[in-house]
Amino acid sequence: MKQLFLMALSIFMVVCSANAQTKDDIQKSKERAEKLQLLCDGYKGSGNANVDGYGDAVKNAAILAIANSVQLENMYKRQIGETKDGVTDVTTTKPTLEEWMTFATTVAGEAASIKAATDKVQTAADEVKKMAASSSKEKNPMKAAKTVKAAKATAAVVEFGNTATPILVEESAAQVKAVNEIIKTLKSGKNL
Repeated sequence: MKQLFLMALSIFMVVCSANAQTKDDIQKSKERAEKLQLLCDGYKGSGNANVDGYGDAVKNAAILAIANSVQLENMYKRQIGETKDGVTDVTTTKPTLEEWMTFATTVAGEAASIKAATDKVQTAADEVKKMAASSSKEKNPMKAAKTVKAAKATAAVVEFGNTATPILVEESAAQVKAVNEIIKTLKSGKNL
């Protein structure tokens, strides 16, 4: 009887841990991923290597975050025994603790991508300032127009990065929290 109780308690804890990511959390994650996708779809390089290095790094981190969001939702649904459509399915194979641990490593890799991007922001901002200053000093109207166009393109890349980065950081933090909670509960369930 005691074993049955402990087994039932263990199952209850796993279900509760799977609920570490609620439907509301999933919806917010989808919204952030959609925003990031829209930003990435509209991203255009400027032609300036330093500025584009920043923009490309932010875009790469955003693409990784979007992919991780989709994978987290799928793993979560498997954990609680649902199909992608939200239908309960008792034949669904739950992810193992090892799968969650591997995924946690992938999610942690997002932090490295975000850091790589933010390390380049100052260089990109300096390039925008330099281009803006040189466009105002240009005497030749044709060259001035070309310089202004290039300055606008570089400013757009920096704006993309500045808009995407807070969304990216928020999504990454939510992913880390959800995965860590599930892993914590799965580990505690095995200790019963």
